[in-house]
Order: sequence, then C-alpha cells, then structure tokens
Amino acid sequence: MKFYDRDEEIKVLEDAYSRHGSDMIVVNGRRRVGKSRLVDEFSRGKKSIKIMIVPKEEKQIAEDMEEEIRAKTGYSPSFESFKGAMEYLFVNNTKFIFLDEFPNVLSAGKAIPYELQMLWDKYKEQKEVMLVISGSYASMMDKLTTRKRAPLFNRATATLNLRELQFGTVVKILKDMGIDDPKEQIKYYCVFGGVPYYYMLLEKLGRKDWSDAISALFFDAGAQLHEEGENILRQEFGNAYAKYYAVLEAIHSGHVAMNEISQSVGITQTTLAKYVKKLQSDFKLVYRVVPFGQNPMRSKKGLYFISDNTLSFWFSNVYGKHAIPAREELNRFISRRFELLCKDVLIAFLEKRGENVLRSGKWWGNVKVDSGKFEQREIDLIVETEKTLYIGECKWSELRVGPKILAHLKESANALNKTGRQVRFVIFSKSGFELENMDEALLFDSKAIVDI
Repeated sequence: MKFYDRDEEIKVLEDAYSRHGSDMIVVNGRRRVGKSRLVDEFSRGKKSIKIMIVPKEEKQIAEDMEEEIRAKTGYSPSFESFKGAMEYLFVNNTKFIFLDEFPNVLSAGKAIPYELQMLWDKYKEQKEVMLVISGSYASMMDKLTTRKRAPLFNRATATLNLRELQFGTVVKILKDMGIDDPKEQIKYYCVFGGVPYYYMLLEKLGRKDWSDAISALFFDAGAQLHEEGENILRQEFGNAYAKYYAVLEAIHSGHVAMNEISQSVGITQTTLAKYVKKLQSDFKLVYRVVPFGQNPMRSKKGLYFISDNTLSFWFSNVYGKHAIPAREELNRFISRRFELLCKDVLIAFLEKRGENVLRSGKWWGNVKVDSGKFEQREIDLIVETEKTLYIGECKWSELRVGPKILAHLKESANALNKTGRQVRFVIFSKSGFELENMDEALLFDSKAIVDI
C-alpha cells in the first residue's frame, strides 16, 4: 500500500537527521498504526541500521544485531551482549540507528535500558548519532522513556505520538482502492478507524463489498483479524490482561457507569478506578463522557465507552461469534461510531470557517414535553463556539430525515442551559433529507461528510 500522510512526523525526523550533534527520537503509538513504516519511509536512501528486537535471550538479540550490522556494512565483530553491539555502533559513528519494538529487550534483561542510558550519556556529545526508539506497548514505553524514574527519561529530543490517520486520509486510501461510495467509506472507517495496517489487508483482499470484506477479515476460515482484540489486549496488558479485559468486556456489554462496571466485574469501585484511569489516560482505549454543561471533574454521571473503532467492533460483533452478525446488528454498531465521526466532522467544518471551538460533547436527561410530563432524552452532539451553540442529531438510517426529527431535536434542546449563545441546529443523515425549509439547520448527508 502507498504511504499516506505523516508529513509532520517525517519533517521532525528530517530535521533531526540534518542537525549536527546527537538526537534521540521516541516513536509511540498503538499496535498497527504504522510506526515502523514511518521510520522505514524516512530512512529510504539513508545509511541506517534497523534492529527489530524480538523477545529472546540477550545473546540471541546481540547475534541479530551482529547480522544486521554485517548485512549493512560488510563487517561486524561478534557480540555477547546488547550493550556491546550498541557501543560498537556509537564508537563507529553510525549516523542513524533504529531500535524497533524496543520494550522487548526487557525479556532479555531489565538492566538493558539502563545500559543504553549510560551509553547515550557517554557518547551523545562525542558523536553524531540519530537514535530512533519505537514500541507498540504504551505502558512499557511509558516505563522506559517518559516517567520521571524511567531509564531514558529526559533523554529524548523529540517524541512522536503517532495517531491514527484522519478520516480524510482514509477516504483517499479507499478511493485509491476503488471504493467511491461515501456511505461505504464511512462504514469502513467506523470499523477500522485510521489504522493503516487494516487498510493494507483490505487492499490485499481486493474486495470492495463491505460485508464481504468484514466476513473475510473477521469470520472466514483463516481470518486474520478474528483474534485481533484479544491479541492487542494480551500484548498490551501482559500479566494484568484478565482485569483489563474484564473491564472492557463489561463496558462493551452496556455496563458503562462506574457502579455498573464494578458490579459486573466484581471489584470495588476504589480498585476499579485504578484500572479505568489507566485505560483512559495511559492506553487511550476508553473515553469518559458527562452530560454537556457538567464539570467532568465533579460530575457523577460519567459514562465510559471504548474509544478504538476496531476494538469496539471486535467486542460488539466478533467476540464469541462464529458468523457475521445480522445487518441490523451491524447497523446499530455503525450508528454509534457514526456519532463520533460526526463530532469530528462538525468541529473540522467550524474551524475551517474560523470559529473557535471551546468544548464538545453530548447530553442526556429529562425533557419537559407537556404539562407535568417529562421524557428521558439524549442529544447526540453539542459543540460550543465563542458565539454559537450547535446542537445536533446523527441518523444512520435508510430513511431520509424529515421535519419530525428536527422538531424532536428542538424540543430536547429546551432542557439545555444555552449560556446566552445563539443556537444553531445540525443534522447528519446517512440518506439525506426531506425538509420543507432546508435553511432551518446545518445539514450534512454522507457525501457532505466525506467532502469536508
């Protein structure tokens, strides 16, 4: 597959490579997000040593390094240790060294990162070395590079936190595959997010029908992603896998409030908070939502959801199943992820118009619908700018949105504290609109979403 986007990250690497002196660059990011591909693309045409570190004994890792050095330079002495191989590279003025999946060195010895620290401190002023370190495991990379007592803390001159590709880039990838229908593009994104590896698999598969591709990747014999969710979590959490897995399973099952998760998992809320905080802050696998207008730090109405599209899809539609779910079940999943995409699209649309977005979210609560009569309602999307409060509905349905949906949205909005701002209604619809006055709200169909 072609290499897409990442211009800013490439520039950081190029700037470091062209500078005098030494640089250590740390590349973080979710499994499959393209860390190795990024560095490989950057290193084209440059003299470099790339060491893919796999869990082995230290002597075996040293032998792998020896083979790579010999392949790239024509000669290498024998090494007994990781330290010996790295010191040889430093002493011999190797300009560019890439240690891929660096946390795997811990399987060979917990002292190895500290030995690298000492070598770096010894040679960084004497030599001109660009050392790039990457790893897929957020917790391990944090322990090795960013915590105050980490062996490589404060050594990196730059840290690249590689995010998923943006929706617009995913649309380009899908168009290059011949998938031009905006509705199909949205469906693919809602399942695979912006993770390049999954689109590489789709390209190799060569199937343009969404259901056919989902079945082939997740359910058919030999499906490459059938165990994807479990593989991601086992590699990320290690020995703590069972606890984190239980929390995520509870959330996907609909237990989204802290007390509900606690009861489902069978651990106290005090203990649970530690795991949920790590899932939210360290691993970025969970996000928390409170009703719009409430203080996130004080609100007791926070609900938790899985943030990663593919992991969410795996839990909802693959885990425990042996065949692709019914169309209605798949559409319910797409509808939920569609809301998150719509929020990103609206924010991008407003920022392009020069509006400064202050905050965004959703709202749920009681709405007065008649004298003394209240209903529990939910507003899918709210975005606040300096002058305007945008209140939105997101409809993933074969039916075109008519006036009843807009009237329902307006009625629900009456329960909001509008903070003195003017209100503008917004509707996102998969299938378009049937409204008499098309100027009553900002309207986005599938094509408009993709065009933005």
